[in-house]
Amino acid sequence: MNSCVYDVLKMRQRHAHIVALAGNSTPAACAIGFPPEASGKSVAVVSGSFNPPTSAHLSLCDGALQQDGVDVVWWSLAVWTVDKEQITGACLEDRLCMLELLQGPRPNLGIVLCNRGLYVEQAEALHAAIVSATQELVFVVGYDKIQQILDARYYADRATSLDRLFSLSRFLVAERDGQGKEALDALLDRKENRAYRARIAALTTLPDYHDPSLSSTSVRTAHTQGLAGGAAEVPRPVQAFMAATGVYAAAKPLASGEAVDRYAQRMRIRDALLSDRESDFSAAEFQAAEELAASDSDAGRTLREQLASGAVTLRMIRKLARA
Repeated sequence: MNSCVYDVLKMRQRHAHIVALAGNSTPAACAIGFPPEASGKSVAVVSGSFNPPTSAHLSLCDGALQQDGVDVVWWSLAVWTVDKEQITGACLEDRLCMLELLQGPRPNLGIVLCNRGLYVEQAEALHAAIVSATQELVFVVGYDKIQQILDARYYADRATSLDRLFSLSRFLVAERDGQGKEALDALLDRKENRAYRARIAALTTLPDYHDPSLSSTSVRTAHTQGLAGGAAEVPRPVQAFMAATGVYAAAKPLASGEAVDRYAQRMRIRDALLSDRESDFSAAEFQAAEELAASDSDAGRTLREQLASGAVTLRMIRKLARA
């Protein structure tokens, strides 16, 4: 766990990928970590904000892997997501870390970072990054997402964009909030959607543990309220990450009466780590500094004050953490 959560080099590498993609003026994507090799005729992709990754995300992957011709599923994390432009909760580097924790024991899952939110642009980027010329791109989504994809308000020219999207990919749609195959059939029977019906199908191979009502938002809300979800909602590696970092949790009251947002302290230490890329700050020091910043000690209070000022250096953090 610590090798991912507190690995300074990996955090800096993830950040570099994010910055590089965000600065690219054209749709682009890059594989993260150790990409799996796909030999099947189709490459399946589950795209999302993964804030956090949930058991529902895993079930979509497992359902897709039961499809003929699919032997690899990729999680695609966008630098920004449609209707979720304001980043809250876990930072992008930590979302990648959580995905890497889930990827570890699953050799048929990959992680790709993308700089676009619209699916038509994601499709262009993914074809260039992970889909070979002989393979088909298959997006695996929930019913709410296919509704959004077909919604005209997201496009300057809906027909042109959707024609391009469905020429590059097809979609498997899972039930969400009680909206299953019947709702999908009704949606695709609308006059404006009929042209794309052959490229959209219900995902019928979902495992028994799939919860169509589960969302990352509900998990974040539960944790903020102190109602942490169990294994049915959040996979164990993600639970461990959340427990270690305090992400999504409410501020922790200390004996002194002060309430400390543990994850906010982590983010301030992260900013210092990213601003000084030449420092040899270690994983152990990162963890020690994070624990100190959440403590009720004099050194902890001093560190929080310095972190809040924005003028703290890694040398100052290291000195306090070693005191």
